[in-house]
Amino acid sequence: MELDIKLKILQENDVTDEYVNWFHQKEVILFSDNQYKNFTLEGQKEYVKSKLNDEACNLYGIFHKSHHIGNIILDNINTIHKRAEISYVIGNIDYWGKGVASKAISEIIQLARNKFHLNKLNAGVADKNEGSKKVLIKNGFKIGGKKKKHLFYNNQWMDQLDFELILNERI
Repeated sequence: MELDIKLKILQENDVTDEYVNWFHQKEVILFSDNQYKNFTLEGQKEYVKSKLNDEACNLYGIFHKSHHIGNIILDNINTIHKRAEISYVIGNIDYWGKGVASKAISEIIQLARNKFHLNKLNAGVADKNEGSKKVLIKNGFKIGGKKKKHLFYNNQWMDQLDFELILNERI
């Protein structure tokens, strides 16, 4: 059964200790540059504030009922070339494997198409991140390229898979 989730633009008051603690869990940051950052409540509030002021970005919180469980971002929105990048985190691991990331990506695709009138979405993924690859493929993304030994996570080099979705090809 798929969970009912809602996306809403993340605000500074959505940043809580629970939110910050996501990024202190090894399994949450395993395939992310976040493993190299030091997360604090004030730092995350500043990050959210900076994204609110960035016209080329929309940072959404993923909410189940009223509980903030993750984030998804439409970033580097290029209005000339009609493209953007997406990335996401399901920070509350109790929601892993329940279709949350897939549903959030599906909703971002609709926003990208209908609100922002974009033509293409991109997502870069560590080749060992099976969960992320699976949800992108489920949502129609295809591998458009591969960068060899492009990421250094957990003391090892990993390839990056560059996924892409041409929005006007999706029904």
